[in-house]
Order: sequence, then C-alpha cells, then structure tokens
Amino acid sequence: MATSEILPSYKALYLSANSDIAILEMGPSSPYTPQNSQSLVRVRYSGINPGDVRHFWMGMNSFVMGYDFSGTVVDSGPSSPFSPGDEVLGMTFPGHQRAMHAGAHQAFLLADPYMTWRRPADLEARWAASMATAAQTAADALFNCLGFGLEAAGVDGNSARGQALLIWGGSSSVGWAALHLARAAGFEAVFVTASPANHEALRVAGAARCFDYHSPAVVHDIRRAAEDLALPLYAVFDAVGAGLGVFEPPRAGVEDFSRSSPAVAKLCLADGALARGEARLCCALPVAQDADWTFALFSRKGDMQETQHPGWWQRQDKVVSWLIDNHESAWRPLPKISVVDTAEDAVVALGDAFDGKLSMEKVLMQHPLR
Repeated sequence: MATSEILPSYKALYLSANSDIAILEMGPSSPYTPQNSQSLVRVRYSGINPGDVRHFWMGMNSFVMGYDFSGTVVDSGPSSPFSPGDEVLGMTFPGHQRAMHAGAHQAFLLADPYMTWRRPADLEARWAASMATAAQTAADALFNCLGFGLEAAGVDGNSARGQALLIWGGSSSVGWAALHLARAAGFEAVFVTASPANHEALRVAGAARCFDYHSPAVVHDIRRAAEDLALPLYAVFDAVGAGLGVFEPPRAGVEDFSRSSPAVAKLCLADGALARGEARLCCALPVAQDADWTFALFSRKGDMQETQHPGWWQRQDKVVSWLIDNHESAWRPLPKISVVDTAEDAVVALGDAFDGKLSMEKVLMQHPLR
C-alpha cells in the first residue's frame, strides 16, 4: 500500500450483538491485506441503506456495517482484476459476524471482484456510492422474479414493450432504480406511488403516472389510469413492503396485512390476471401471508441461490454492468444526495434510513469519518 494512503487511525461503525451502533477506532494504517482476487480499497464514500440496520433483525450482527461504496484501489491480490489507482464502486456481501474487512462504513475495505466495478471517469464518486445495492435489487425484481428481459444488456426474458408496470414506493432507493431500469427495458407505462411532493421528480425520471399511496382512492385511480391507456396491469413491484412487520423491531398491536402495501398493490391488478396466471408480483421484503409474491434479493450469488436459481446472479451482474457503462443516459441519482463526515452524524443517518425518514434522498458517509 502506498505510503500516502496510510492513515494514523480511522473510525468504523460497528453493529453490536444488542443492535447498538458502536464507533470503533481502527488503525494505525489499514489492518487488511488483500488475498488472491481481493483488492484493498480506500473508501471515499459509503452509501447508507435501510438494510444497514435491518440486517440486525434478520439475525446478523457483530461486524463493521455498510455495503455500498466508491473509492480507490491501493493494493491488490495476485489474481485481482484491479490494480492500484483504479477507481471502483461496488458493494460487499452481508453475513452474520462477517469479516471486519467487508464493511463499507470505514476508510478501508477488502473488495471481492464480484459486485465491484470500475468507476467511469464521468460518473461522480458520490453518485457511484449510491447505486449498487438498489440497482442489484431492482434488477433481481424486474429481470429475475418478474421475468422480463433487458435486450441492451444481453438479458433475455419476456418483452416489456406494450406492458405496464406498477412500482409501489417509487421514491425509495430501490424504487427509483427500478423506475430507471423499467424505462430502459421498454415498458409502455410505468406507474409509481409516492408522496405527492415527490411526484414531479418521478415524472421527470420517466414515470407515466404518479399516485399518492395515502389516498383512499389509490387503487381506483391506478386501475382507471391503466384502463385509460388500454394497458392492463399484470406486473407489480413493491419496492418497500410497508406494513408487513418483518425484519424490524416488534411493535405494539398486530399488523393488519390487508392494509400493507403488498395487499393494496395487488388490488391494482387487471381483472382476472391472477386466475389466468398472468400476474407477476415481486416485493423487496418477503410476503409470508401471500404466496403469490416473490422476494427480490440484492444478490443471487451463493451456493443455495445458484442451485435454486441458476444464472440469476449473472443476469443481475449484466444489468448493473450495463447500467454503469450507460449511466450518462440510463441513470440519474436521487434528487437529494446528502453527505455526513462525522461518525455521530452517520449514526443518526443510519437510524433515519431504517425508520423511513429519508424521502427521495440518499445519505453518504465521507471517509475517513471525523
């Protein structure tokens, strides 16, 4: 590692076994040495996601937090595809008590070649740190679970042309990514739900119609829009899974599934679509109450996933690689990108992301944190 890259110490955010977020002092210098195909990355920005905290409620803890990152390769293993000086973006793989070097919310990490890409010179490092997790999840939803193709990326599947798609939660990071990929796939119309304040930005990004998910008439309005356009709605991606009560702290009372976003979104389908086997439903969280819904994952890499769904992670990789290569025409970041540079502010932002307080906004950490 170049001498100029050595830090006397740096801060890392650590998710403890009791869900507390601890601020660790790391160093001096980086404790990580790349092996085989790994690359040591000096992290410039890491992206905050709801999953940073949610994964505790999925049974994962005791690791340095963070998944999305952008930064510079400063050292590489003998079989790494990257060299010192390469600018990269990517994400790391989650896991209970995963190795400390895998966390993105610190100044250095070890990146594996899978889910790491070279960052084009005209793609800002801030934008790059907000892409991978959302794009991977949206790619799994549209091109694996829902079965559509993206011809430009060499991904086969059902044609989206002449089709309508409903994205519930279009102002979330995953919903925003799904909107961009849906437009690239050629959907005739993409309907989205979001708070009214976010409708204009979603229309600019390519949504055909925007709907207020709080409105008691939202189902009627969506069905009417589909009828007006003569585009029966057969495909739905719920990018938020609101009201399911899964992977979150226990709450007072009993969740009413009939009021959850998957239950309401399903009502928007064209008449008879389910009975005819034409409906395609995917959610960013598991919908245990309704077997008609599939569950989108950020990655299909791994022994079990590759056995159950052969070729799916390669499809995700093709889509995200295409999106990065074509970011100038196919991608724009969420309208608000905020940056925090102190560990204390980062802890607050992690909680805000998990609690759903960030609307049309991505918060990044700038490293090294103060």
